[in-house]
Amino acid sequence: MPFAFLFIGMIYSGIIVLFFENHDRFLISHNISKIMKKAVGIGVSILIVIIVIVGGLIAYSYTQLSVSLNEVNLHSIDLESLSWSNLLKLGLNAFSGNWLDATFDLIHGINFNLIFGLSNNGLLPVYIPDLSYDLLINNILIGSGNSKIDATIYPGQTKEIVSFQNIQKNGLLPAVYSIVNTQGMIDLKVKGIAYFNLLGLSIPISFESSKQISIYDEIRNRINAEIQLIKEKSLVTPI
Repeated sequence: MPFAFLFIGMIYSGIIVLFFENHDRFLISHNISKIMKKAVGIGVSILIVIIVIVGGLIAYSYTQLSVSLNEVNLHSIDLESLSWSNLLKLGLNAFSGNWLDATFDLIHGINFNLIFGLSNNGLLPVYIPDLSYDLLINNILIGSGNSKIDATIYPGQTKEIVSFQNIQKNGLLPAVYSIVNTQGMIDLKVKGIAYFNLLGLSIPISFESSKQISIYDEIRNRINAEIQLIKEKSLVTPI
């Protein structure tokens, strides 16, 4: 009989020990679960804060990017080969009206150097592959242009890019009347979209800018130079 009570006591003691062991394990497991949930919550909060900060930087940098046409320089004017016959035709046409209007029959194209200013006043560097834009002369659309940039603009930096632009005769035709009426004054406008690459995102930036330039003197000087050259050639007599 005493052995029976001893056996029952041992079983009871074992049950109590197992209960406390499992209880401790449950508490530990419960605490670990709470810690993990808390860590996940903190991680998600940190991620949200990072996303908000990066989003804010991108939004701010977007507002601080700009493209402008800083200057337009007349590079050259392409004329067809002059001879006494077409100079005579030019003179006859000039008698009946404006000489500048008559001169456009001899122009194949006009070449400009467009000087773009690219500014980044934001907080992040941006990469610009190229610029695409429409070209307008005196508010008349004459065609489109594209300038390769391939440059990274760092915060607080402004870069000037020189782009050569050729406007051929067919493109000029719609604007000739306007150019003649303004005595060779051209209001050259570029209007387009630049795509800035920022943190892997392609961000479109609209731009519109214009500059005025006169081609009157250049045309007159080129015609006079060609006339002088023809005169010099005509003075040379064959042997």
